[in-house]
Amino acid sequence: MTNDIRASAQQLAEQDESLVHQKLVAMFRQLPNVLIFTFAATSALAFYFYDHSRELGLWTWWGAMQLVSLLRLGSLVWWRKANTRTDVNWQHVLHVFSAFALLVGVLWASFTVAYFSSASASQRMVISLVMSTVAAGSVSVLALVPWVNRVFIVLLVGPLVLLFAQAGKSDDLVVAGLGVVLFIGLTGFSRVTGENFLSSVMAVQRQHKKMASVFAQRDELIKAKDELEARVMRQIAALQAEMDLKERYAQELDKIANCDQVTGLLNRAGFDEGLKRFLSTARDHQEVVGMMAIEVLHFDVVELQGSLVSDQVLLALADRLKHFMPQRSLIASWGGAEFFVASAQEDIDASETPFWNRYAALVQDVLQQPIDTDVGPICIDVLIGVTRYPDLAINNELMLYQSAAAKHNLRKLGVGGIKVFDPHLDSFLKERHHLRQALHKAIEHSSLSLVFQPVVPSLRSQPYKMEALLRWRDDEFGQVSPTVFIPIAEESGLIVPLGRWVLHSACVTALDWPNKCVICVNVSIHQILSGSLLADIQSALEHSGLAPSRLEIEITESVFAQDIDYLSSVLRAVRDLGVRVAIDDFGTGYSSLAYLRRLPVDTVKIDRSFINELDLESQKFLFSIVTMARGLGFYIVAEGVETRQQKDLLLGLGVDYIQGYFFSKPIDLAASSKWLADQLDERVGQP
Repeated sequence: MTNDIRASAQQLAEQDESLVHQKLVAMFRQLPNVLIFTFAATSALAFYFYDHSRELGLWTWWGAMQLVSLLRLGSLVWWRKANTRTDVNWQHVLHVFSAFALLVGVLWASFTVAYFSSASASQRMVISLVMSTVAAGSVSVLALVPWVNRVFIVLLVGPLVLLFAQAGKSDDLVVAGLGVVLFIGLTGFSRVTGENFLSSVMAVQRQHKKMASVFAQRDELIKAKDELEARVMRQIAALQAEMDLKERYAQELDKIANCDQVTGLLNRAGFDEGLKRFLSTARDHQEVVGMMAIEVLHFDVVELQGSLVSDQVLLALADRLKHFMPQRSLIASWGGAEFFVASAQEDIDASETPFWNRYAALVQDVLQQPIDTDVGPICIDVLIGVTRYPDLAINNELMLYQSAAAKHNLRKLGVGGIKVFDPHLDSFLKERHHLRQALHKAIEHSSLSLVFQPVVPSLRSQPYKMEALLRWRDDEFGQVSPTVFIPIAEESGLIVPLGRWVLHSACVTALDWPNKCVICVNVSIHQILSGSLLADIQSALEHSGLAPSRLEIEITESVFAQDIDYLSSVLRAVRDLGVRVAIDDFGTGYSSLAYLRRLPVDTVKIDRSFINELDLESQKFLFSIVTMARGLGFYIVAEGVETRQQKDLLLGLGVDYIQGYFFSKPIDLAASSKWLADQLDERVGQP
């Protein structure tokens, strides 16, 4: 359901962007005529009023109009180069176009205001004629942005109406009335023109959809026709040679059973059977067989371009592998964007790791060349896990496991590269699997615990905060670092129930703390994307009885790599409950002003890496972060404060909260309650 909503919202956004682009096409098409007319009209007015007493102001006005025209001419040149691009925010371009138009309207109005009172009757008529002509001409350019067109017409006609009406003579009043009629008529023409344009665009889009439907039906008919012809041919062949037909059927069934339907390469079953025979041959000839497990990194981004584009990428990769690998090679598509390749080598160096590193590097270079698709060239990164027979793996099953394990090790890093399997990696993976099983039991038996680190306010009027930190001590592994078990929890999906437990436990704990202390709880991106975060927070607050204002959730900058619109809607619902939202580790990842302005955030926590070094450059950067966050209305927390010098500097910069070992290390529940009570006593004792 959520995916359908996202898809619909994305489709509507694309339609809106397309409509804005169509408007810009029509408006920029008229711009050359507008610029020519503007130059001619302003020059004619300048010469007509040449002997006016305010000659300096006249030429200043004329120069300003030409400067704006030059800027608009520059925007026209830019448009002709950029109007076919897909990475441009057309709404922003429309705003710039509208701003230029309104600036021109202000300059026209300034001329009327400046020279009308001192102008003769004929000069007033000339001004009226020029302004009316410009206002009427604006309908053909600005009618697609109704409010801009109305403001533009008001700027040109409004001063004339007021000035003629103020003159008081019957003729002047008639002209003023005609100005009002002109305004009404032009706005009506503008509305009708805009509606006609929209109707035309919608009609064209409907026509395109009909044509696409017709072509689709045609393709289906052609496909049906081809299938019918093929069926007839098979029936004729069956009558002529039944045994030949049976053999062909057997070959086709074998292909379907052992080949991937998209790329035509071997599938898992076909590759496994072929690999057994391949290794048997290599054993007889004493050859070294290398296997590469290849995966396209972040292929889901490519899939967002559509199935046609993703299939084009997979077909291109399959074709490159078939052409690059030696003739005696097995190549398989493993589903998704994964490939397995096995190749036999007689070279004496083939039993060494450097040989396969160099060979895999060549394969990587070939695969990462730009791929031409319907949406343009696409560049991909691949990660490759490598193993060898017979020194690393002794059979086909071990070869598949070891190459996949080496690839998996790279995937965890989130970057492309090449990894040759080694025995240490095997023990590492087994240890992680063991940790994963132990973590399951720890959650089931509630053997996890929380510690709390104080977050100290800079002002006495602000409440203290405590950040809840998860700890796990296992009977077998001892104290397991969060940097180890949190990624395991995220990989296995345990992070959602784990985060739910932390929320409930932290809220229950904070209820007994004095002085309205706020509890800060870290929330994983997986909790947000699971769709259960809002319900988990509501349940934790209702179960504990904690006031929503005493709970603050912390999210890391990694959320900015996700669907910002969806995240914004979830966090806005959280804030509607009265719960605060903070950005943790600010400045180290994806943060930008655009993201921060879109997300409903109360607090930013400056990452400790900016506090460790206090040289001049670090101080400048800290000042920039604090100034930016303060300008956006955020509370500011500085993490990792360990010395008085750091504390004094940050207080001087104006941060709201300080957190670090200077005040306290993470402490257990009993110690945290005592620490808060001591702070409250100190506040009471202070003057």
